Amino acid sequence: VSMFCCGCSLHTGCLIIGALQLIGSCIATLTSIGILCSSYIQDKVDEYCSEENIKPEYEEFCNDDPILALKIFYGYYLAIGLVYLIIGSLLVHGARSKNPRLLLPWIVISGLSMVFKIIIIILYAATNGPQAFLGCFISILLILCISGYFLLVVHSYRKELRENGN
Repeated sequence: VSMFCCGCSLHTGCLIIGALQLIGSCIATLTSIGILCSSYIQDKVDEYCSEENIKPEYEEFCNDDPILALKIFYGYYLAIGLVYLIIGSLLVHGARSKNPRLLLPWIVISGLSMVFKIIIIILYAATNGPQAFLGCFISILLILCISGYFLLVVHSYRKELRENGN
């Protein structure tokens, strides 16, 4: 592509994409820190695993160590948020300084993320049946289209920078 949407340059598009990335990763990082540092996990375990409220689908989860499982989950969510914060920062700095090497981490991680989203959709459909797959298909397709377009914009800008000798 030669332009970002609304007639913006690829440079401006990369800055917008980077800003969106930074906002989203800051929200994810702060949310996970807040949950890990609060009593939220204990409150949820108490709510879902209490003798009077336990549902059959939560029984196996509650019989294991649910607090540890949730801490691992939110720790993973925190790590992902921090990785995206770093690559979003590299994207913005790379676009501002016109350094194509700094755009590469964002391109690689975004491409891998798209592949993982497709794998997750396939696994979700295989375990939950076709109705569950159809239920999330449109939203996932929309996310993949937007992610793919953003990937194409950043890749095109990197290519433009490399052709111009940066």
